[in-house]
Amino acid sequence: MIVSAQLLSNLFKAVAFRAALGGCVIYMARYFYANPADCFRNSARWVREYPWVMRIVRALACFCLWGGCFIVATAVAVQILGLHGNALAVELVVFAAIAAWFLLPRRPDASAEDRSSIESPK
Repeated sequence: MIVSAQLLSNLFKAVAFRAALGGCVIYMARYFYANPADCFRNSARWVREYPWVMRIVRALACFCLWGGCFIVATAVAVQILGLHGNALAVELVVFAAIAAWFLLPRRPDASAEDRSSIESPK
């Protein structure tokens, strides 16, 4: 039987596990942010009728994206660099917010789709 504390006591396994966890959270959050309506296509079709629900899902996906960036940044700072302290916590929160901003996928412009259908030759 494997004790989880023994599994994470190895530096390389702990960093790899936390980086993989953060990467999965970032990957899923980017998908939810880019297309929140697609996630509810089969399970809750009523959700697509309310635009405010899409905004809430997009905001929660943005928070999860920040959380994934924070997990990866914390794994690097604490496990690899050996840094600790309150000042580091504030710096990691800011760094994760900046990284999440750059990792946000661009939302498709609805007017661009309308223009492409008008300008396309028939």
